[in-house]
Amino acid sequence: MNRLIRVLVCGMTAWLMASAAGVASAQPAAGGGQAPPPPKNLQVLKPEQVLPAMRAFTFALGVQCNYCHVMEPTRDMALDDKQTKKTARAILQMVNHVNEMIVSGTGKAAADVTSVQCATCHRGKAIPETPVAPPPAPRP
Repeated sequence: MNRLIRVLVCGMTAWLMASAAGVASAQPAAGGGQAPPPPKNLQVLKPEQVLPAMRAFTFALGVQCNYCHVMEPTRDMALDDKQTKKTARAILQMVNHVNEMIVSGTGKAAADVTSVQCATCHRGKAIPETPVAPPPAPRP
């Protein structure tokens, strides 16, 4: 149980750090640089959630952009050609639903409950490992 709490705390910390970094990186660069173009083809995330979420995915799954996004021959993040991107959307919707159920089931505010995050299951691996339960102890 302590390990699960540590993983959740680490995931939440990474999410918060990524959120703060995302806000900073969404602003134009000093010296007249331009902000990146707005994201396209968003179906689950809001525009302000994209950069923090992508950073959280990198942390939680141990993957880079090309795991879900088409990078060759052109870097087109809006394409839906990869199954991993479609799966990520479905899992995001599931996680959002689970977190809503936790809030409604406990009767507490969202800020007062531990939420499920990508790192809850993935723990740094692209494909989450399902631990095998040990066989039951022999009876005397």
